[in-house]
Amino acid sequence: MKKLTQKSLLVLGSAGLAVSLAACSSGSSSGGGGSDSGGDVTLTMWLWPGMGFAEKAKQYEEENPGIKIDIQEAEYADAHQNLITALAAGSGAPDISGVDEGYLERIKESSDLFYDLSEYGASDLEGDYLDWKWKRASSDDGSVIGIPTDIGPMAMAYRVDLFEEAGLPTDPEEVNQVLGTWDQYIEAGKQLKEETGSFMFSDVADMYSAIREQGDKQYFETDGTLILEDSPQIQKAWDKSVEAMDIQANIERGTPEWGAALANGDFASVFLPPWMLQNIKNDAPDTSGLWDIALMPEGSGNWGGSFLTVPKQSDHPEEAYAFITWLMSPENQLDIFKENGNFPSTPGIYDDPAIQELDDEFFIRKDIGAIYAEAATLVQDVYRAPMTAPINTIMQDALGSIADGVSTPEAAWDKALEEVDRQVSR
Repeated sequence: MKKLTQKSLLVLGSAGLAVSLAACSSGSSSGGGGSDSGGDVTLTMWLWPGMGFAEKAKQYEEENPGIKIDIQEAEYADAHQNLITALAAGSGAPDISGVDEGYLERIKESSDLFYDLSEYGASDLEGDYLDWKWKRASSDDGSVIGIPTDIGPMAMAYRVDLFEEAGLPTDPEEVNQVLGTWDQYIEAGKQLKEETGSFMFSDVADMYSAIREQGDKQYFETDGTLILEDSPQIQKAWDKSVEAMDIQANIERGTPEWGAALANGDFASVFLPPWMLQNIKNDAPDTSGLWDIALMPEGSGNWGGSFLTVPKQSDHPEEAYAFITWLMSPENQLDIFKENGNFPSTPGIYDDPAIQELDDEFFIRKDIGAIYAEAATLVQDVYRAPMTAPINTIMQDALGSIADGVSTPEAAWDKALEEVDRQVSR
């Protein structure tokens, strides 16, 4: 086992970035929100498109005279790089910044540059949120770096017509039983391929990611020790992905080829969070009424979601905290879900009819929200380190080399381990 040498967020963020903060500056000398001439407090808030907070921000302004919310959006990657750059520079950061799951561990490395929200009462809100989601925003010492927003619990969409043609069950409850394990899923995929000619899923990286997310330990212990070679979940994700090579189409998700194959019925199932259901509708509109949704084999995982943080450059932490805790309350998360589809991280509202009876005529089942609510409760707390995302890429690329026929499983595994060792030892 190897102990990861973690680099500072500021070193990672400041090196070579050419992102200008001029467009995102709040105009105050500290970089946080300013005060208008009449004494009003303006809170700057950095987000990326699709977060769905604009209408709620207007409501808060109406209900709280003297507070203005200035939402400034940038593309996903730019929003995070802008924040990292501002933290490195010591100025220019907003009062409130969204931080996605994929960037959270990098941000937490420099948690001293953010207000500890437990000092403002955040610990009292823990019971409002899913345990695993709250843990990701918290540290062992009880400090809280962010308030949870939405989540991305994963389920499995599948083509009913292809399953039926292959002699597989089509009712979601029966699918859950007959394809309840990854071994059963792989066997069903072989049957589907033999009977229909279609593949079971699109890309081996998808299966690897789905299985990886179902274990509480992946690449690292919480003290930074690299355990890739000794991780049962990673070994399982790798081995099952290799076993499934013959039932995957080797088509990367999100590419034009993926959309065309989806529309053609070249593969029959997709692992996906609720926000990705729209991708199926967009890429394969003529398949309306052919899709149903069941749980993934062996539970669920999470793909997506974020947190709202308050950088210490803000001059108005109390006002920022008051706003983000109001915004992410169970009641407001439910409103945002109704308007924008962001799946809530507050399980106390999962019994609400708006979630339980969520329906979309594109899909067969009439309780899409209920299946995702169930999936949300099955997600495990997974420790991620700053190097988790780069290692994910290394492992998925290694599996891709097997799918492309340019490497054997043994050679690909060894090469991946060498590259991971090189990356974490830098």
